[in-house]
Amino acid sequence: MANIEIKQLEKTYTDAKGRQTRVLDSIDLTVSGDTFVSIVGPSGSGKTTLLNIVSGIESATSGSVSLREGGRDAKVGYVFQDPRLLPWRTVMQNLSFVQDDRSDWEVRARHYLELVGLGHLGDRFPAQLSGGQQQRIGIARAFSVEPDILLMDEPFSHLDAMTSRSLREHLEQIWLQSRKTVLFVTHDITEAVQLSDRIIVLAPGGRIHETIEVDLPRPRRASDPRVAVLQAEVLARFEALEAAA
Repeated sequence: MANIEIKQLEKTYTDAKGRQTRVLDSIDLTVSGDTFVSIVGPSGSGKTTLLNIVSGIESATSGSVSLREGGRDAKVGYVFQDPRLLPWRTVMQNLSFVQDDRSDWEVRARHYLELVGLGHLGDRFPAQLSGGQQQRIGIARAFSVEPDILLMDEPFSHLDAMTSRSLREHLEQIWLQSRKTVLFVTHDITEAVQLSDRIIVLAPGGRIHETIEVDLPRPRRASDPRVAVLQAEVLARFEALEAAA
């Protein structure tokens, strides 16, 4: 069972004049097992910084992060805000590029391409795909390495509303089959409610404001009244947090 354990995590930036800005403040968070956890918060609350520290892209000022699967370090996959596909490689070549386990990689790659509805586009180049298709390739690529933990940084933020809704449905479908441990950063309350088992709300200054448990049956659709009611409740809390900032 994959486990993310964050203890007393702090991040402070110092500018050229020696002035310090704390962007994460005493973060304690544990994410374990087949669960989907979203992190939301106003701009400047440290969402992406937290994910970057968990992934190892950035270092913390103090505190610790542990990513484990059983008795070993967990394998981590990352989905970025933009697909970051290599333009001179085909779709399948892009998926091949990230594989550290070469055994049956084509089977895994084609499996996840089918799950995002793009199994027929393996020989295409990124320039021949729409933005939504490229992001679906990015999701399939991350899952194809069979990670223990999947980190996702606002992967739908640059897409239109209809494409984002379609991709949320594809992502939920894949997650229901794979049951990976997911830490998902988003500014979109709709995404958080539709995808998450738990929502972590960060306040300005990078502290955890509250944790919201999402106990709704899956698969979820925006048209479900129960989803709409919870979205309205979470949005009201979010707006109150922004007003108090």
